[in-house]
Amino acid sequence: MFSVPGDAVNLIVLKYGILICALIGTTAFVSGTFNPPSVEQGSQNNGMDIQSIFAFGSNVFYKEVNQSGNEYMQSNVQGYSHDLVPTDSENQAYATSWQSGVSQFESGYNKCTSALFELASVPSMQTKKQKMEVCQDFAEGENEMIQARDAFSLAKGSTSPATYSGFTIAMVLERVDEIIQSSDDADTACMKAVVADANNDRTGFSEDLKDTQSAIQDMERVYPELKVLSNDFT
Repeated sequence: MFSVPGDAVNLIVLKYGILICALIGTTAFVSGTFNPPSVEQGSQNNGMDIQSIFAFGSNVFYKEVNQSGNEYMQSNVQGYSHDLVPTDSENQAYATSWQSGVSQFESGYNKCTSALFELASVPSMQTKKQKMEVCQDFAEGENEMIQARDAFSLAKGSTSPATYSGFTIAMVLERVDEIIQSSDDADTACMKAVVADANNDRTGFSEDLKDTQSAIQDMERVYPELKVLSNDFT
């Protein structure tokens, strides 16, 4: 199980605060279904509809957030859509970016973890090209995960901190950043190991291999937390 940092606690409080406001607005609109003529007349006279209510609530909320003294809330809503209730097009954009991110991230993650086993075999490889290709796998895996992070950021921009998907994407991005940093450490250690092998430095190679393994273990430690956040991670 993963821990929830202080900023995440603020986000949780924010999430439910906004949901309450949204429910109040929705209730005010939906309650008119018990008296349909009044709703129809109100809509004709005031030009109000459910989307207008949500848009008004969003504008009021973000106007308040931008006031001085609300810096912690500003940081918690940074990168999200300004629609507290996402539109249909935003929901579709979120789904597209999310699925793309998951696919790219898993591909990059698996490429890095698999490369560790190849690195251990470097001393027995016959050519320098073969040895360098091992580190290229780490670099390519890291690059794919960086592209995935960009896709997740796009997904965040298509959702709201008041939704479950908004909460999930914030937690996913935090753990994705941790894994990417570890993959970068693994890539660096791999290059050092290949250089040590080229210099016939067996002790250095062994140490660099252990550093690479440690970085991969850090990735493997965090990854299960992503599976807790979403079943899309396998």
